[in-house]
Amino acid sequence: MTEHHSPALWRDAKAILVESLWWDAARRSMRWTDISTGTLTSGPLDGPADGSADARAQLRPPLASFQPTRDGGFVAAFGDRVVLLDGECRITRTLAEIAHRHGELRLNEGKCDPFGSFVVGSMNLRDESPDGALYRVRPDGRLETLLGGLSVANGFEWSDDGAWFYFTDTPVGCVYRAAYDPDGPLGAPEPCLTGLPSDGLARDTDRGFWSGLYGDGAVVRRTADGTVTHRIELPAPNITSVAFGGDDLGTLFVGSAREQLAEADLVAHPHSGGIFALDGLGVHGYPVHLFG
Repeated sequence: MTEHHSPALWRDAKAILVESLWWDAARRSMRWTDISTGTLTSGPLDGPADGSADARAQLRPPLASFQPTRDGGFVAAFGDRVVLLDGECRITRTLAEIAHRHGELRLNEGKCDPFGSFVVGSMNLRDESPDGALYRVRPDGRLETLLGGLSVANGFEWSDDGAWFYFTDTPVGCVYRAAYDPDGPLGAPEPCLTGLPSDGLARDTDRGFWSGLYGDGAVVRRTADGTVTHRIELPAPNITSVAFGGDDLGTLFVGSAREQLAEADLVAHPHSGGIFALDGLGVHGYPVHLFG
């Protein structure tokens, strides 16, 4: 197991909850949302760590996740609806509204599948009861429920051919996989990677899975059989989103959160809520999928 990579503080964002990191190759920027404040940020790769060169758009919180569309805009998930944004982050259309089981649920992780639809999950804010679900929103606005019975839907990825979908239920500490049909129901989920509090998930081109560990202050890489090949400690306890970026998609960007940290924790970990960059990993990621 490799542990020698030193994380660099790429952005001292001081976000409450960094999520939905993805690499915007056309602009050589990382993009992310601070869910709790509803802020979308685009950070130039070579911009200063204090974020003074970043571009920000303010929307209504909670802004759980967003991804690029084929026309240069974004598809985004708020607490209970999925919308389209134009390139200036203005809402142009509501695609779907989610009827949650109760008022303590909100949408959370969202990524586009390889076929152009947006898959988004919900999470339980009240406790760890499995009241959350997975949904798929098609470009024409059709809404499908793929799966129920989740506490915190997180960490989405697909196999190279799109035939398998990987997703995390963070409190359960399990990454599942299920057969994926872009025009049909989701297959029965089966445990794939277990035993760690996985949040965000990113696959590399060597078929490894990188997970941010919420509460454990680390990122791990596991192979398909669960073997941990890398564990990298980070100077923040609550690790959230992970995504490959950079011109060769060879840098792993790692988000973190300040939520649920006491004042003493923030003194001990002042860069919580920041984004870290890990270079020299010897692997590369995949480009982001587009909606539409």
